[in-house]
Amino acid sequence: MAAVAALCLIALSGCLRDSDPPTVEEIARDDYARIAGDANVILFGDALGYRAGATAAERVPSVCREARCSLGFRRPFSADSFSAEDVELTISTGRNGVRLVVERGSSEETDVTVFGGWMEHSLFASQATLFTSETNLNHGATVFYSYVLGHSTGENPAVADGGAHWRGFVVGRDSSAAASLESVVQGDAEISVAMGQSGMLADVMFTDLADAHTGAAYDDMAWTGMAVADGGFARNDAVDDTMEGRFFGPGQEEVGGIFERAGIAGAFGGRRQQ
Repeated sequence: MAAVAALCLIALSGCLRDSDPPTVEEIARDDYARIAGDANVILFGDALGYRAGATAAERVPSVCREARCSLGFRRPFSADSFSAEDVELTISTGRNGVRLVVERGSSEETDVTVFGGWMEHSLFASQATLFTSETNLNHGATVFYSYVLGHSTGENPAVADGGAHWRGFVVGRDSSAAASLESVVQGDAEISVAMGQSGMLADVMFTDLADAHTGAAYDDMAWTGMAVADGGFARNDAVDDTMEGRFFGPGQEEVGGIFERAGIAGAFGGRRQQ
C-alpha cells in the first residue's frame, strides 16, 4: 500500500529569473514559494491509490501537526517542501476572485497534474500522480492527494450581525475517473460563519459541481453547524466522509480546507466578502 501511495509532491529547487520584467508565470512561482515559505499550517488528506483495474482505493492515512505532515509511517514532510518550480503552469482567473493554476510535470517514473487555487496567504490543491514506468511495480496506478497550506493566526474571524462569508471554488477527484489526470471536479465554494447559542459555527457549501473534462454534473454538497475554534473547523462522520478547514491571513481574510465525500476527495478555498 505504501508503495502505491508514495508521495510525489513537486519539489522546490532554486528560483532563477530569466525575464526583466518577470513574466506572469515567474511571478506566480514566486507567489507559491512565498506562501509555502510563510506557511505555519498544512491540512493534508489521506492518500488514495488506485491500481489499474481495481475497484476500490488503497488508503494511506495522513497525520499533520502545524506545518509538518506524514503519510503512514513515512518520513515527515513540511510546508517548505512544496513548490511550483520546474513545472508547466497554466494560469486563469478561476472562480469568485481566486486564481486557478494547473501544474503539470513529469519524471522517469511519474506524470503529475495539479489543479489548485492560489490566494495571498494560502493555497489549496488536488493532485493526481500516475506511475508511468513499466519497470515500476505500481505501473498504471494513480494516487490522489488533497492539501491546503498557508499562514494562520489561530484566531477565529470577527463577525457582525449576519455573520461573515467567504467565496471561492473547490477542486477534487472522482474515484471513478481515477485513470485520468485531467478529470477534475470543480464548483463554487461558499463558507459562512455566525454566532450560535454555543459559540461560533461554520457552514460549507459546494454548488455547480461538474467534471471540467467530461462535463458530468454532481450533486451539491453541504456541511453545516461545525464548531469554530482556534481558527479552524472540522467534521469526521466516517473515514470517507470528512471536512476540515482553517482561516488564513490577517483578519482571517482567506479560508481553505480539504474534504472527502461520495467518492470525491479534494480541497477548497475562498476570500472574505465585504
